Amino acid sequence: MVSADSVNLDVLELIFGYLSGNDLTSIALVSRSFFAGVIPRLYSTLLFRLSHVKKYPSVMSPFVAVTAHPEFATFVRHIDIRSVPVVKTQYNSNFLIECKRALDICPNIMSFRCSINALPPFISSLAQKDRLRDLRIYAHLTTEQSIKMARIATIRSLTLDFPSWNILNLLPQWAATLRGGLTSLTLFMANELNETVLGAALAELPGLLGLHVIGCPKIHHPTLLPLLTHTPHLESLSLTTGDGARPLAQPPPSLASLRHLAIDTCLSPTPLHAPSSSTLTSLLTYINSSSPHLSSFILRYPGRSEIVLPHAFIQQLISAHATSLTQLSFLNCVLGTTDSLAAICKACVNLERLDIFVTVRELSEFTFALAKSRTLRTLIDASSTNRHALRPSLNQAGIRMMMVNVPSLRNVVTEGRVWRVRRLFSFGGLGIELERRPNLHAAARHWFVPRE
Repeated sequence: MVSADSVNLDVLELIFGYLSGNDLTSIALVSRSFFAGVIPRLYSTLLFRLSHVKKYPSVMSPFVAVTAHPEFATFVRHIDIRSVPVVKTQYNSNFLIECKRALDICPNIMSFRCSINALPPFISSLAQKDRLRDLRIYAHLTTEQSIKMARIATIRSLTLDFPSWNILNLLPQWAATLRGGLTSLTLFMANELNETVLGAALAELPGLLGLHVIGCPKIHHPTLLPLLTHTPHLESLSLTTGDGARPLAQPPPSLASLRHLAIDTCLSPTPLHAPSSSTLTSLLTYINSSSPHLSSFILRYPGRSEIVLPHAFIQQLISAHATSLTQLSFLNCVLGTTDSLAAICKACVNLERLDIFVTVRELSEFTFALAKSRTLRTLIDASSTNRHALRPSLNQAGIRMMMVNVPSLRNVVTEGRVWRVRRLFSFGGLGIELERRPNLHAAARHWFVPRE
């Protein structure tokens, strides 16, 4: 008779790799064998977010748990700090000490994320992590702190959020240190970033595969695109576009390997239609000339109001990339008619994921257009991220109707929830079961980075 104790430990670890959250802690309480099998997965990521802050210090943080059991520190691969407890407008010093102690004893850290302005206590510890590959930090640092960070030479993916001029001035020097290994660079909300600094940094990174420069007032698309001659192997690109009169450099840089494109518009809106659509059209034409095979495209407009995209732009997009697109996202904007949606679903024969404003008031027409797709598996209701939008909620009946009429559809994400098809066929015909659960990782990444 097979029991938990007779199952190979490697097999248990593979099984538990499909679990997450509270399921892991529940499994650890079943038996000693399950406990041993779940520990590598349970301690792989030390995550601390706002929900944990509300319970601190009455509930032990994962950092205290590791320091109390240092034998588990070897399993820690990722640290993700999204929020920090506050005491009288200051970050809780006890919590920061707990985090640093845990970081010091974890030798196998591969990724570190600190998305709030609390990085300085961890800089010296990060410099000692030889296996650190993925770094995302709130980089508002002093000159001395920036010098210490720029000595880290093992990074493969670097994200600097809200960087200060101190670390931006050292970016070319850091890029030279990382020249042989850095494959992805993200600069988000870098107010002091200029063309000279960025150009010098990219000149040191000829092997860069991903470049994302978003929310940087001095770097718009006419400035960024000529610099791409330094990075001929780019596979993903995110940029901000504007109304500037500066012409696009000719000839276009070589972007033959580009597969993912994200555009953050920063344009002046005109009534009822997309702002300065001619600028957006010319940009897409420019990129299409050297990158004919996009598999992922994201377009985002600023603010809370939804801009109407002209049908001509949709036609331009699908005429160039219909056969290669697998993921398509329209954020803070809506399609002018259901004809545009129908054209997308019919022409994009490999489309698997679509982020779009779901028109609940015209859900029947929306579903009819969606049914043109034979490959769509995931639908993301982009309108549910707009907290001020006056619209009826997309309820279970509406989701069921979409899943019945779009046979390939497996997942619908709306209002922070994920609805899944659990059963597609029964003896009586079509049977559907929907799973409703919180989407805990919705804010874990920037909107413009490629989805897995």
